[in-house]
Amino acid sequence: MATTGIIFNYMLLYGGILLLGALCGYMCERVGIVNIGIDGMMCFGAVFFGILSSPKLGLSSSPWGLIIVIFLTMLLTMIVGVLHAFATINLKSNHIISGTAINLIGVAFATFTNAPLAKVLYDGNTKLQSGFNDFLYIGWSVYGSSIIMFVVVLLIALTIWIVMVKTKVGLRYCAIGENPYAVDSQGINVTKYQWIAVLLGSALAGFAGALFLFNIKQFQGNTQGLGFLSLAILIIGSWKVEWITLTSIIFSMFTSLSMSNVLTNIGIPREISYAIPYVLTIFILIFFAKWTSPPENNGNPYKKSE
Repeated sequence: MATTGIIFNYMLLYGGILLLGALCGYMCERVGIVNIGIDGMMCFGAVFFGILSSPKLGLSSSPWGLIIVIFLTMLLTMIVGVLHAFATINLKSNHIISGTAINLIGVAFATFTNAPLAKVLYDGNTKLQSGFNDFLYIGWSVYGSSIIMFVVVLLIALTIWIVMVKTKVGLRYCAIGENPYAVDSQGINVTKYQWIAVLLGSALAGFAGALFLFNIKQFQGNTQGLGFLSLAILIIGSWKVEWITLTSIIFSMFTSLSMSNVLTNIGIPREISYAIPYVLTIFILIFFAKWTSPPENNGNPYKKSE
């Protein structure tokens, strides 16, 4: 029963991380901005969460500390979103190159600041920590904190779905990803909508990074490639929130099996166990590629003069 609880607890946490990462890509690409820098943004989010949750800052001892730290982490990660938005929207640079740069910068920033920051903020440790522990223990290795986090992420996904499908603002976002020039002809500021979408997406990636460190407790300098899995989930989910949510839950099951050491305990080598979610992603992407189609104007710089 304890093993089942461990898998379920990990599934909730990884499901939230993957769904947030995929929603980050969704928000950006619905307005035509390709974002493959999700993993880098998550690295920044994990570092910011590790800094802000240090006991020396006092936020981890506050009853509302976790909410405050996550909110501040999301705000700080939006700075990274500013870089991507400025490069792709204002400078009209290649979206793939900008996203790749963010991934490289994110991992480099996390790797080179991890140990120095940990020594200062966590009394000589060599790795940034999560200043918050799991709470509301239910039993069988399941924590109420994991359930709360997952429910919050589901509510975020539901809110995004309602806004995108049921409101005028959401329909504008979707229309910009298909044909920004048609939207511009109606007097709508396309650039403003693109900026807002990228900043909100980066905030979600920051939340994903915070949830990642909350889960693993010690930061290794990377997010185990979960940002790239999130990108794959976005593609497999065909840029639809409901399918992205379902795919995230399915992927979290496989990820929880590998990360919880359940497979290694039955004799499967650790390397193979950890590789299963990523190998599975490749095969699923190959299978689903012909049935998925991104927004029509995805990745094309919007030039008002044209």
